[in-house]
Amino acid sequence: MEEVRVGVIGAGVMGQLHARAAAESNRERLVAVVDLDEARAREVAGRYGAEAYSDYMRLLDRGDVDVVCVATPDSMHSEPVKACLAAGKHVLVEKPLATTLEDSRAILDAERASGKILMVNYTHRWAAPYAKAREMIEQGALGKPIMIYARKNDTIDIPLKSIKWSSETSPAKFLSSHDLDLALWYFESRITEVYARGVKRLLKARGLDVYDAIQALVKFENGAIGTFESAWIYPNTFPNPTDSYIQLVGEKGVITLDRRQEIVEAATEDAYTYPKVTIVSIIDGKLRGAFKDAHEHFIDCVLTGKKPLTSGELGHHVAEVTVAIHKSIELGRSISLPLEV
Repeated sequence: MEEVRVGVIGAGVMGQLHARAAAESNRERLVAVVDLDEARAREVAGRYGAEAYSDYMRLLDRGDVDVVCVATPDSMHSEPVKACLAAGKHVLVEKPLATTLEDSRAILDAERASGKILMVNYTHRWAAPYAKAREMIEQGALGKPIMIYARKNDTIDIPLKSIKWSSETSPAKFLSSHDLDLALWYFESRITEVYARGVKRLLKARGLDVYDAIQALVKFENGAIGTFESAWIYPNTFPNPTDSYIQLVGEKGVITLDRRQEIVEAATEDAYTYPKVTIVSIIDGKLRGAFKDAHEHFIDCVLTGKKPLTSGELGHHVAEVTVAIHKSIELGRSISLPLEV
């Protein structure tokens, strides 16, 4: 396969990045963009000379699509991913794999039945700071893992304005899923127990019945423990939309990853900010950063047949943990994994 022919389902922020990544690649050709808002699909597709549809089945009816990037809202991954796999397409799906255990398991079953490649787009593994931490762990700097603390908190405009479907997900699924994926990568051990608590107050008072904040304590199979904090109620005056922090503790050392401030500070007449540069950057007019590198990894896997670093199986375990977090909050007790569907 000399040229990988790409379709994109979902023309929001992430879908537009996938479309741009494909259009700018010398190994890919963007064929079509799909969105329920056909005007938006046409606008995005038109930037790159691609076709536009409002129904993803029209994309799958084409004979000139090899892979599909699925960037629909968190709770709407299952049907398009399963349809793409059944149609013989390789799939790169945005994280999390799914918001329910049933959907996650159904996607995993569809992947296995199809024989096609499924990758969950946990981009952080391709960000230089997180990759450096993995390299140091592989070199023995941390020793046997003992503990991880991970915090990923957003400003309140994210659930209220930026994503229109925040009522269908949660801070744990939208935010902590990134950190859970990294923890599994660093500790190379599955999570076997979860105990969590959450607060519903501020957003509920504003008409959005979702958790303001969640904290989850987990136990890994290798005996390590972890705390995963997620919230999306920071005031909008916070210098950037996401407060992201991880600390890894082992028998030999400590590794700290603080992405609240990514080198750049900007003071303007309007605000004092810490612009984000690690995941998405534009350099010489082209998309760069961890997002682009993750996308390229998926294309590498399609061309070589190798298993993605963030495979469907790993994505399923992260989804399972987030479901267990919510189950623990609801039942007021610890939850053992694996869960029964």
